[in-house]
Amino acid sequence: MNPLGINLWNWRPELDEGCLGLPEKIARMGFTAIELPMTQPRVPSALARQVRDSGLAVSLCAAMVPGRDLSNFDAGVRRSTEAYITACLESGRQLGASVFAGPLYAGGGKRHRLSAEDAKREWELAVTGLRAMARRAADCGMTLALEPLCRYRTSVVNTAAQALQMIEDIGEDNVGVHFDTYQACLEERDLCAALEQVLAAGKLYHLHACANNRGAPGQGVLPWHRILGLLVQYGYAGHITMETFAPGGMDASWVQVHDAPDQLAQEGIDYLRTYFERQPAQA
Repeated sequence: MNPLGINLWNWRPELDEGCLGLPEKIARMGFTAIELPMTQPRVPSALARQVRDSGLAVSLCAAMVPGRDLSNFDAGVRRSTEAYITACLESGRQLGASVFAGPLYAGGGKRHRLSAEDAKREWELAVTGLRAMARRAADCGMTLALEPLCRYRTSVVNTAAQALQMIEDIGEDNVGVHFDTYQACLEERDLCAALEQVLAAGKLYHLHACANNRGAPGQGVLPWHRILGLLVQYGYAGHITMETFAPGGMDASWVQVHDAPDQLAQEGIDYLRTYFERQPAQA
């Protein structure tokens, strides 16, 4: 069975000592993986010990706030972003993380219309920066997974097809796609076709299983059986991770549309475990 994980954002808006106790809780709920939101590149030592002691598989999720941007025309911004990613990768190496996922090409909130010349320059800066970061990731035993974001977050990479093109341009084997079902709801003409395109290319390196309203897997209007069925069909063995947000977090709703964090997490893992445990009987 795939590593079934959850991002700590379900409970906390920051990677800090307020996260203490969550690794044990996550394991007790039945998850087999944990995702650390890298709002800071260093994991607090006490939390790192708990992550290691939990026995959970580990993934890292980038927090590419404004100012973290490999495609920026300012060389100083690019250097500081490389330093952030490098520090995150070192944290991942120490925790045995397998993948660093997210919109690693540019900072969140970067939305602008550029001339063809400037758009090409922005793209090439992202490609060059990520090629260097991929080699550092390889030294840490990790892959990079690039996440297309919706139009409200970025103008750099919005679709799976764009992400695949960027990966081809980078030309490093340890760079793939981070497919987020919530983001894909807003941009892809056919969500399942976009996911299948990535799977057929052998480039799905991470998956965020999020409902259309940022709820848990199994909730909302998404065709979950088709989505998960594609993963089984193509033999995807990577992480399947819930990315939900506690009140006050980055993508939290302004109204309480979800259950309390513990209940939301439990509903998500119960749905995923039930689905995958039934697969042998369906074969």
